[in-house]
Amino acid sequence: MTLTAGRCLVTGGAGFIGSHVAKRLFEAGCDVTVLDTNAGGGGAVEGVRYVKGNATNAELVDRLVAEHDAVFHLAAMLGVKTTMDAPAEMIENNVQGTVNVLRSALKFRRKVVFASSSEVYGKGRPPFSEDDDLLYGPTKRLRWSYATAKLLEEFLCLGYGRKGLPVTVVRYFNVYGPGQKDGPYGGVIPKFIRAALAGDDITVYGDGTQTRCFTYVEDAAEATIRALRPEADNEIVNIGTEHEIPIMEVARLVKSISKSVSKIVRVPYASVYPHGFEEIPRRLPTTDKMKSLLGYRPKVDLGIGLGLTLQWYQGNRKQGG
Repeated sequence: MTLTAGRCLVTGGAGFIGSHVAKRLFEAGCDVTVLDTNAGGGGAVEGVRYVKGNATNAELVDRLVAEHDAVFHLAAMLGVKTTMDAPAEMIENNVQGTVNVLRSALKFRRKVVFASSSEVYGKGRPPFSEDDDLLYGPTKRLRWSYATAKLLEEFLCLGYGRKGLPVTVVRYFNVYGPGQKDGPYGGVIPKFIRAALAGDDITVYGDGTQTRCFTYVEDAAEATIRALRPEADNEIVNIGTEHEIPIMEVARLVKSISKSVSKIVRVPYASVYPHGFEEIPRRLPTTDKMKSLLGYRPKVDLGIGLGLTLQWYQGNRKQGG
């Protein structure tokens, strides 16, 4: 594809999706700078400039935004576990970083692509369209703090769009692939793969009937970069697939592909998350806007993507990673 920006800043570019976006931009011929608290912490892309810092540092953000033509703002505290453990810190960090990026981008007239989440759809009824009404639980259920913070950031993006800022919001649906962490804040697929490779129990929370639509990270990165298109200015776009699958079936696929001897076990949510957690039974997007505005259709189906991800983890284990 042809990019409309030659110098790109990627906040959170040392993270999972951000690192793939940075790599793809560099391969497309862009001058890329990454701003990340973990810059220099491993996994760097050769040829990409790394700056260690936080998007909450307004002076640093201002200087970096001025040096670039476009900003991919992916820096954030992530994950349901983070949300449940430190909701105040998550909200303050994420919102302040977004405010800083938007203010600087408006000042220097730079395009912004903001990374949001399918979490913003809350408890609505799928399939989820970008213009759907949203439904959340009570504020005492801290599980909704991440979703509402992301929603506030989306309102900020669109508000700055009204001021003249070219900005696009992308909502990711369960992105997975090589490089994703499997710690307490990581996704379900790396957790399953690590357990399968180690011969440990593959733990499924709840009864396993909850469904998700998984998006391979290279597809997510390509769609994100296409959000630079002027046609996507001041729009919200789902980034995902329409292949809905129960979590229990994902566990069985991982076990089968890895030829693992692990057992699949169910664990109640109450034994993992503190009071205030609430599960979402289905998470299914519509992808019409991704196809029409961004001109993109995901290319990697789940079976192939799981195989590629498994290969990466197997190689990482051999290298002691």
